[in-house]
Amino acid sequence: MMPAARIIVVVLASVVATTTQAWALCPNCLGQNRSLTPTLELLGAFLLVPFVVGFVVLRAIRRAIR
Repeated sequence: MMPAARIIVVVLASVVATTTQAWALCPNCLGQNRSLTPTLELLGAFLLVPFVVGFVVLRAIRRAIR
């Protein structure tokens, strides 16, 4: 392995080894909030969209078959 690559590996290993906390991915995880933030409520609403669209399409198909 080249000397520059070894230095990079040593630096990365030392950075990873010295971290004491995991980085949270969302504000709820970071702050340990019991209530949902407006952003997470909006995200939850957007996650329901495919199921609502699927339900509407299924009803339309069933109605068209009759």
